[in-house]
Amino acid sequence: MDGAAALVLMLSAMAVLLVGVESQQRVCYSGPPPEPDPDNPDDWMKQVMREIRKRCPGRRQPTPAECLQPLGMADGTIQDNRITASSSRHCCPASDGRLYSNNKWLTSISNDPWIEVDLVQSTVVTGVTTQGSGSSSYVMRYKVAYRQQPSSQRKHVTDGNGDIKVFIGNTDIDTPVTNLFDECVVATVVRIEPTESHGGAALRLELLGCRRD
Repeated sequence: MDGAAALVLMLSAMAVLLVGVESQQRVCYSGPPPEPDPDNPDDWMKQVMREIRKRCPGRRQPTPAECLQPLGMADGTIQDNRITASSSRHCCPASDGRLYSNNKWLTSISNDPWIEVDLVQSTVVTGVTTQGSGSSSYVMRYKVAYRQQPSSQRKHVTDGNGDIKVFIGNTDIDTPVTNLFDECVVATVVRIEPTESHGGAALRLELLGCRRD
């Protein structure tokens, strides 16, 4: 994925709060990014953040734009050996579960499937973008688990009440859907746990956030 595509993905992640379908689950359906004003980019960004605060009053701290960056699934920055899964069909390994990939990850065992990304270093994670298989399968609902350190206990992303959050995912095989967390998490490992699928647990994904200095 080139720089322009990466910029579009980052802007789309911001735009989901502006053009998204809002619900108690805080689902954000990706749409076209807002048009930046090249002559006054700072003012444009302030307008975006004001709109986020107005439309999402329940959000404790609006996610700053610089922490909505794709973390490396789509562009290959995250290496294949850092992507694992509970199981995979021979055709569709975990390493192919990248957003906009021509292939996908497809589980071979339906019980408690998951796909996991090792970010190697401590990273702020603010959301997930998922996409269906491109053929016949997609994940409709999922949870997100993470480890703050490789040896630490796994935790789940929660909602504003502290309950494990079940995110609403895809409704077709190809349209990317972005979900932003109510609160960002700091993680070295992130796991997507499909809980409801159409045609089997299959997806392509990107993690959103920012690397810590």
